[in-house]
Amino acid sequence: MNERASDPNDCKRIDRHHRFGSSLTAEGPSRPPVWNVEFFEAANGSTPIETWLKSLNQAEYAAFRAAVDYVLEPDGISLSGTHWMKPLGDGLWEFRIRHLAADIKAKYASIGKSGPQPPEKILLRVFVHFYGNKVILLLHGYDKGANNSPTQQQKEIMAARRRLTAWKAEQAKKAKVARRKK
Repeated sequence: MNERASDPNDCKRIDRHHRFGSSLTAEGPSRPPVWNVEFFEAANGSTPIETWLKSLNQAEYAAFRAAVDYVLEPDGISLSGTHWMKPLGDGLWEFRIRHLAADIKAKYASIGKSGPQPPEKILLRVFVHFYGNKVILLLHGYDKGANNSPTQQQKEIMAARRRLTAWKAEQAKKAKVARRKK
Protein backbone atom coordinates (compact mmCIF):
# COMPACT_ATOMS: atom_id res chain seq x y z
CA MET A 1 0.00 0.00 0.00
CA ASN A 2 1.77 3.14 -1.21
CA GLU A 3 -1.12 5.52 -0.68
CA ARG A 4 -0.24 8.61 1.28
CA ALA A 5 -2.37 9.78 4.17
CA SER A 6 -5.86 10.64 2.96
CA ASP A 7 -5.24 14.29 3.80
CA PRO A 8 -1.54 15.08 3.25
CA ASN A 9 -1.91 18.23 5.33
CA ASP A 10 -3.25 16.27 8.32
CA CYS A 11 0.00 16.69 10.23
CA LYS A 12 -0.23 20.46 9.73
CA ARG A 13 -3.35 20.39 11.91
CA ILE A 14 -1.37 18.91 14.77
CA ASP A 15 -0.63 21.61 17.28
CA ARG A 16 3.02 20.72 17.51
CA HIS A 17 3.53 22.59 20.77
CA HIS A 18 0.86 20.69 22.68
CA ARG A 19 -0.35 17.17 23.12
CA PHE A 20 -1.95 15.87 19.95
CA GLY A 21 -3.48 12.68 21.27
CA SER A 22 -7.12 13.63 21.54
CA SER A 23 -7.20 14.73 17.92
CA LEU A 24 -6.14 11.28 16.74
CA THR A 25 -9.40 9.38 16.83
CA ALA A 26 -12.97 9.74 17.93
CA GLU A 27 -12.41 7.26 20.73
CA GLY A 28 -9.32 9.07 22.07
CA PRO A 29 -6.67 7.48 24.23
CA SER A 30 -7.84 5.26 27.06
CA ARG A 31 -4.82 6.24 29.16
CA PRO A 32 -4.49 9.98 29.68
CA PRO A 33 -1.28 11.57 28.44
CA VAL A 34 1.32 12.39 31.01
CA TRP A 35 3.86 13.79 28.56
CA ASN A 36 3.44 16.57 25.98
CA VAL A 37 4.87 16.34 22.47
CA GLU A 38 6.64 19.14 20.62
CA PHE A 39 8.20 19.15 17.16
CA PHE A 40 11.75 20.39 16.67
CA GLU A 41 11.72 23.63 14.72
CA ALA A 42 14.81 24.52 12.68
CA ALA A 43 16.25 28.05 12.62
CA ASN A 44 14.52 28.64 9.27
CA GLY A 45 11.13 27.78 10.82
CA SER A 46 10.79 24.38 9.16
CA THR A 47 9.70 21.33 11.12
CA PRO A 48 11.49 18.27 9.70
CA ILE A 49 9.16 15.85 11.49
CA GLU A 50 6.17 17.33 9.64
CA THR A 51 7.98 16.89 6.34
CA TRP A 52 8.75 13.28 7.20
CA LEU A 53 5.18 12.58 8.33
CA LYS A 54 3.87 13.75 4.96
CA SER A 55 6.07 11.14 3.26
CA LEU A 56 4.52 8.22 5.15
CA ASN A 57 1.84 6.01 3.66
CA GLN A 58 -1.52 5.65 5.45
CA ALA A 59 -0.55 2.58 7.48
CA GLU A 60 2.76 4.11 8.60
CA TYR A 61 1.16 7.41 9.54
CA ALA A 62 -1.62 5.68 11.48
CA ALA A 63 0.96 3.55 13.30
CA PHE A 64 2.97 6.66 14.17
CA ARG A 65 -0.08 8.47 15.54
CA ALA A 66 -1.27 5.45 17.52
CA ALA A 67 2.20 4.83 18.97
CA VAL A 68 2.56 8.44 20.07
CA ASP A 69 -0.96 8.69 21.50
CA TYR A 70 -1.25 5.31 23.18
CA VAL A 71 2.37 4.57 24.12
CA LEU A 72 4.76 7.53 24.05
CA GLU A 73 2.55 10.25 25.58
CA PRO A 74 1.27 8.13 28.48
CA ASP A 75 4.61 6.45 29.31
CA GLY A 76 7.37 8.78 28.12
CA ILE A 77 10.85 8.03 29.36
CA SER A 78 9.63 5.06 31.42
CA LEU A 79 9.62 3.16 28.10
CA SER A 80 13.40 2.91 28.46
CA GLY A 81 14.40 -0.72 28.67
CA THR A 82 11.41 -1.86 26.61
CA HIS A 83 11.28 -2.74 22.93
CA TRP A 84 9.82 0.74 22.33
CA MET A 85 12.73 2.91 23.47
CA LYS A 86 16.50 2.76 23.16
CA PRO A 87 18.88 5.32 24.72
CA LEU A 88 21.50 6.63 22.29
CA GLY A 89 23.36 8.87 24.74
CA ASP A 90 23.60 12.61 25.40
CA GLY A 91 19.83 12.93 25.82
CA LEU A 92 18.93 11.32 22.49
CA TRP A 93 16.49 8.41 22.42
CA GLU A 94 15.19 6.18 19.64
CA PHE A 95 11.44 5.49 19.76
CA ARG A 96 10.78 2.31 17.77
CA ILE A 97 7.47 1.72 16.05
CA ARG A 98 7.05 -1.85 14.81
CA HIS A 99 3.30 -2.42 14.94
CA LEU A 100 0.28 -1.46 12.88
CA ALA A 101 -2.11 1.07 14.41
CA ALA A 102 -4.79 -1.57 15.03
CA ASP A 103 -2.33 -3.73 16.98
CA ILE A 104 -1.21 -0.77 19.10
CA LYS A 105 -4.79 0.25 19.86
CA ALA A 106 -5.80 -3.32 20.67
CA LYS A 107 -2.92 -3.76 23.10
CA TYR A 108 -2.68 -0.33 24.71
CA ALA A 109 -6.09 1.25 24.36
CA SER A 110 -8.46 -1.70 24.41
CA ILE A 111 -9.93 -0.37 21.18
CA GLY A 112 -10.73 -2.72 18.35
CA LYS A 113 -8.93 -5.94 17.90
CA SER A 114 -5.94 -7.11 16.03
CA GLY A 115 -6.79 -9.41 13.19
CA PRO A 116 -6.35 -9.87 9.47
CA GLN A 117 -4.79 -6.73 8.07
CA PRO A 118 -3.10 -5.67 4.87
CA PRO A 119 0.41 -7.06 4.48
CA GLU A 120 2.17 -3.96 5.79
CA LYS A 121 5.45 -4.02 7.62
CA ILE A 122 5.99 -1.10 9.96
CA LEU A 123 9.55 -0.27 10.96
CA LEU A 124 9.68 3.43 11.86
CA ARG A 125 12.21 5.22 14.01
CA VAL A 126 11.60 8.56 15.72
CA PHE A 127 14.46 10.24 17.53
CA VAL A 128 13.35 12.13 20.63
CA HIS A 129 14.63 14.16 23.56
CA PHE A 130 12.92 14.37 26.97
CA TYR A 131 13.14 17.64 28.88
CA GLY A 132 11.47 20.08 31.24
CA ASN A 133 8.11 19.33 32.76
CA LYS A 134 7.41 16.08 30.91
CA VAL A 135 7.96 17.30 27.36
CA ILE A 136 9.04 15.08 24.47
CA LEU A 137 10.80 16.82 21.60
CA LEU A 138 10.44 14.94 18.30
CA LEU A 139 13.67 15.63 16.41
CA HIS A 140 13.84 13.33 13.42
CA GLY A 141 12.15 10.30 11.93
CA TYR A 142 12.81 7.75 9.24
CA ASP A 143 11.46 4.54 7.78
CA LYS A 144 14.01 1.90 8.69
CA GLY A 145 12.06 -0.60 6.61
CA ALA A 146 13.00 1.33 3.46
CA ASN A 147 16.73 1.10 4.22
CA ASN A 148 17.92 -0.77 7.28
CA SER A 149 21.65 -0.66 6.56
CA PRO A 150 23.92 0.30 9.46
CA THR A 151 25.29 3.17 7.36
CA GLN A 152 21.79 4.61 6.89
CA GLN A 153 21.01 4.14 10.59
CA GLN A 154 24.14 6.10 11.55
CA LYS A 155 23.30 8.83 9.03
CA GLU A 156 19.82 9.22 10.57
CA ILE A 157 21.20 9.25 14.13
CA MET A 158 23.71 11.95 13.16
CA ALA A 159 20.91 14.09 11.67
CA ALA A 160 18.98 13.74 14.94
CA ARG A 161 22.11 14.63 16.96
CA ARG A 162 22.67 17.78 14.87
CA ARG A 163 19.08 18.85 15.52
CA LEU A 164 19.38 18.16 19.23
CA THR A 165 22.63 20.16 19.37
CA ALA A 166 20.97 23.07 17.55
CA TRP A 167 17.97 22.93 19.89
CA LYS A 168 20.19 22.88 23.00
CA ALA A 169 22.19 25.86 21.70
CA GLU A 170 18.96 27.80 21.11
CA GLN A 171 17.72 26.94 24.61
CA ALA A 172 21.02 28.12 26.12
CA LYS A 173 20.73 31.40 24.19
CA LYS A 174 17.18 31.92 25.44
CA ALA A 175 18.24 31.19 29.04
CA LYS A 176 21.10 33.68 28.78
CA VAL A 177 18.76 36.40 27.49
CA ALA A 178 16.28 35.63 30.28
CA ARG A 179 19.04 35.90 32.92
CA ARG A 180 20.11 39.30 31.54
CA LYS A 181 16.56 40.62 31.83
CA LYS A 182 16.44 39.86 35.55
